[in-house]
Amino acid sequence: MAAVRPQWTAVKNAREALGLEGRTLLHAGPPLADPTRPPIPMLNAAVLSCLHEGWARDPSEAERLLASGAVRLEPSHTRSVATPLAAMVSPKTTLAEIAHGDSRYYAFLGSGAGPQQRFGTRDPAILERLAFRETVLAPGFTEFLDAPVDLLSLARAAIREGDDLHNRLSSATTLLHALLTTRKGESDSAKAALRTVAEAPLYFLNVWMPACQLILLAGDNDPGCTLVTRLCANGEVIGIQISALPGQWFTAPSPLVKGPFMKGAPPDPQFGPAIGDSGVIDAFGLGGQGLRHAPSLLNAFSCWMEADDDARARSMLAGFHPILETAYALDANTVAGSGRNPLLSTGMVSPDGRGLLGRGLCAVPIVPFVDAASA
Repeated sequence: MAAVRPQWTAVKNAREALGLEGRTLLHAGPPLADPTRPPIPMLNAAVLSCLHEGWARDPSEAERLLASGAVRLEPSHTRSVATPLAAMVSPKTTLAEIAHGDSRYYAFLGSGAGPQQRFGTRDPAILERLAFRETVLAPGFTEFLDAPVDLLSLARAAIREGDDLHNRLSSATTLLHALLTTRKGESDSAKAALRTVAEAPLYFLNVWMPACQLILLAGDNDPGCTLVTRLCANGEVIGIQISALPGQWFTAPSPLVKGPFMKGAPPDPQFGPAIGDSGVIDAFGLGGQGLRHAPSLLNAFSCWMEADDDARARSMLAGFHPILETAYALDANTVAGSGRNPLLSTGMVSPDGRGLLGRGLCAVPIVPFVDAASA
């Protein structure tokens, strides 16, 4: 795992990168209990994807296609792509390719500031952002990727500047923008891609998720090894996989994500369940296990954390990363024996589909770790 050097190498659409064909959408987390009845934020995202692909003429038709199974929902991990919060990957979706040697994992490419599919609303303005991604950002970023972008070097510097690399990525995003400005990008599309990075403080998140996933999956198929290789949620359940048992999920009901509501949050907000593939960052050892790196988050989340959180986090991590110089690699056996919960530091999405509420924390249930360690 420590030998993996993830790099951003290309942008491709999901049809080309994943072989995604037909009326199929990819969602975050383990499989849904009933893919024809996803949680409301995912349903909203799926409706917009149907309209983006031209499979439906209006939201009502899209809902009928989804309810009938004519448009299928499948977990994104089965196609090696990381999906943030409630977002969906469809055949047209532009993806970032993250590579190490012959290994590839893909990222849902962010479309920048403004309305976002990952927040789980049905705002029609999101369709304009999706079209912008496919027609402008895709060729723009292609210009900048004439050479790979080394992600560990950016992450290393960002940690030292106060990022936990899950809920705070402003330093990493600034560093990514600075790197891209050193490269040749003269077209209007390239200039738009640069502006997009500059306007979205969390832009680094989407390429960092698959980078962490590539690192953890390098530890797969080690008999008896209880290192966590996946951690994600779908708004119904949260699940993990471990090195010794690749492909086998250990799950529990998805816990509520709690934190301070942001300015401009919908009225009368209610905390919603964890959703998204970004828990891989917390399984890596950052995010909820790396809050010591982010003083601003420690202050914001103090009401939802224990005083000795740093000791909790370090006790659950099995190794020390030689480049990032931080403890990493969540161990299910250690978690099970400690009786303490790992934390997930992630976005809060309104469960009724009204959008982003802010940034928060949740305690990942201990049951999946106990089950995995004893399997």
